[in-house]
Amino acid sequence: MVSYWKTISNAEEPMNYLESMADALSFIENHLTEALTVERIATSVGYSKYHFQRLFHHVTGETVGQYITKRRLTEAAKYLSLQQKSVTEAAFTYGFESHEAFTRAFAKRFGIPPSALRKTGRMPRFAMKERLQVPYLRHIQTHLIEPVPATIHHAREIVGYACDTISQKDILSNWQRLSRTVSEAESAKMPRYGVLRYPDAFGLDLSFTYLAGVESSASFAISTEGSERWRLPAANYLVFPHKGPTKNLPLTYQYIYGSWFSQSAHLLFAPYDFEYYDDHFLGVDHPDSLLYIYVPVLSEA
Repeated sequence: MVSYWKTISNAEEPMNYLESMADALSFIENHLTEALTVERIATSVGYSKYHFQRLFHHVTGETVGQYITKRRLTEAAKYLSLQQKSVTEAAFTYGFESHEAFTRAFAKRFGIPPSALRKTGRMPRFAMKERLQVPYLRHIQTHLIEPVPATIHHAREIVGYACDTISQKDILSNWQRLSRTVSEAESAKMPRYGVLRYPDAFGLDLSFTYLAGVESSASFAISTEGSERWRLPAANYLVFPHKGPTKNLPLTYQYIYGSWFSQSAHLLFAPYDFEYYDDHFLGVDHPDSLLYIYVPVLSEA
């Protein structure tokens, strides 16, 4: 990012670019149902179209057109599901030239035709593209998030405490319960796992089951009432690092599924992923704390 900022000619200080991006994103949102061009958006924040396109891509990982199309399709999906509008009305409201063009783009993005969504109201997972926010942009610019491939050759049995919620409070409660169950001496010897198990399809609100646990072994097992056992199969994974406070984990997940996978040829293998905490994890608020997010993928992209 430093070398990039050395090459641009705009007089603004680098720290101001996020403010400009926030203004550009607001402009896009306020005119999402209108005809939008790169020139129009760039002019609204005082950049040339050439500079703005490059800046937008470096900051978000997407082109302006890709972002607008995904946002329009997401809002059109909500429009169909929540307001029960016709497919044709949704298509023209969100700037598509025809019913057919909208249907093709919708099916390519979500894996189902818009008519099916209108009937069921259920969205495939990881498909919605919500509006980018400044904290997210700052997060992905501060920490480079690139995955490395890894293979787990043997299935692992994870035992711990689970909750059907996206509430950070409930998830923290399960981690605290695990800490009370596992002694400090035992805890120092074993990594911990935060396993997220997703449904086959989401509604408009994201939901998952979260297990805070450790690997069961012949020498150790949790037998406390209320504990659960989940099996992690042998699989190929992409491993994404998350550096810094755990409160920013939702931003890393947003980047992984909202941006990185949308640009990748890799295919998701199964409806789960897991967080791996070892001795690189220095605490929930430590700026240098490191944990790893394992996402199962097919062996070949």
